[in-house]
Amino acid sequence: KIEPKINKNAVSALLAPTGGVVGPWEMTIALMENAVDNGVKLDLNTELLDIEKIEGGYKVSTNKRDYETRCVINASGVYADKIHGMVAEESFKITPRRGQYFVLDKTQGELVNHVIFQCPTKLGKGVLVTPTVHGNILVGPDAEDLSDRKNLATTAERLEFVKEHAVKSIEELNFREGIRNFAGLRAQPSTNDFIVEEVKEAKGFIDVAGIKSPGLSSAPAIALDVVEIAKRILGDVKLNKEFKPNRKKHYEFITETAKKKAELIAEDKRYGNMICRCENITEGEIVDSIHRNVGATTVDGVKKRCRPGMGRCQGGFCGPKIQEILARELGKSLEEIVLDKADSYILTGETKK
Repeated sequence: KIEPKINKNAVSALLAPTGGVVGPWEMTIALMENAVDNGVKLDLNTELLDIEKIEGGYKVSTNKRDYETRCVINASGVYADKIHGMVAEESFKITPRRGQYFVLDKTQGELVNHVIFQCPTKLGKGVLVTPTVHGNILVGPDAEDLSDRKNLATTAERLEFVKEHAVKSIEELNFREGIRNFAGLRAQPSTNDFIVEEVKEAKGFIDVAGIKSPGLSSAPAIALDVVEIAKRILGDVKLNKEFKPNRKKHYEFITETAKKKAELIAEDKRYGNMICRCENITEGEIVDSIHRNVGATTVDGVKKRCRPGMGRCQGGFCGPKIQEILARELGKSLEEIVLDKADSYILTGETKK
């Protein structure tokens, strides 16, 4: 009754009533904003080059500057074993395990009410069908071990595998309503378990490695463990009595009351200018996402903060307008606005004067 669309061939299921879903980008950005509010300095587009043991701690060298610190936390995903190797002998290996997904349009959103898992395999939890916090359906992943730590390509063969297995859970899935395919890399450790510990031969260096699924669900508990390890290392840590628990309010215009919408438009008329019609995102929300303490500087940065480009057209209409808003608000040229990473250019110059 709670999942009427389940494939009729299914014979039994286990209900986990406390299970839920979260927006991974929104959660991560919210935590980072709160950290910056409380004194953390965030350096982006910064490549680690070397870590050197020095008296009382470590010297961390990057492509931008050097840092000296008493404690290093190695939470570097598929590169965790490489960074561990800068200070100690190899004790584990990380294998990039690629998983590919379908994102289905909100027209499919009523097919499931919970995260639907199949029986797990030796490679992981298997292909799932889940609602997202925004009303889409997410289908995937497969599991494919690779050697390339940057390979986020999708392939027809593996996406077909996902489709074939997903319909065993929900037969009515309509993949013609797919609006996006993507792949991610899980950090599969040779230990087959999370690695959360101070390195014995490198005091003051904490590995937080091999955090594959369910890493996002586990992150708050892992953080508490890391705090305790760091406190033992530093020795003089005191509770911050001035800690700010709440970040600046972020408004989702379309979900606000009519009264609040009117107030927002009265305060800033840009909240009355709809930029993304698929997701009903206003210019006011986009400008706010750019000027927050961990503000967006790229097209995908805006997308992950307030969702323009997440809808059916995937930014086909609103993408150029978002570029213009970013350039205007950041005081940059259109050519300087990139899609995501520093080298992911969109425009290279004008074709006509």
